[in-house]
Amino acid sequence: MTHDKGPNGSSPQGDSELGQKLSSIRLRTGLTQSEIAGKVAVSRQHISNIEIGVTSPTVRVLQNYLQTCGTDLAGFFYGPLPINQTRQQREYHSKLQVLLENETTSPVVTKVLDSFMTSIQASLTAVVQPIRVQAQRARARHKKEAGSRKQTS
Repeated sequence: MTHDKGPNGSSPQGDSELGQKLSSIRLRTGLTQSEIAGKVAVSRQHISNIEIGVTSPTVRVLQNYLQTCGTDLAGFFYGPLPINQTRQQREYHSKLQVLLENETTSPVVTKVLDSFMTSIQASLTAVVQPIRVQAQRARARHKKEAGSRKQTS
């Protein structure tokens, strides 16, 4: 069975990568789908559907699921916070977490962050590109010089 992809390339019904990650966290904490379902107040089948990517969790279900497994949205998506953060970094992280936990702002913030990361990658590639071009030209020069040396020998 195939699903049409949404504008960001993901299936509108669910996300199997998200589901696999949730399943992995649940298994590491030693909980069953039934135990998670009971604590999150949804059916075991709903948890199963989320974990296999048939459906996506609401933010509330995702938050409760993660809390039951001993983590939160920020820890789930970004890993543990570094212990050497500055006060300003902690403040920004807290603000970002609030925005990502809000069903209204989360899609917008996600798109902005994705665009920003794409832009940074493009900038890094642009900085590296001249070095690659220089290396290609140097190799071509060396080949040409080696070829002319062979002809004069």
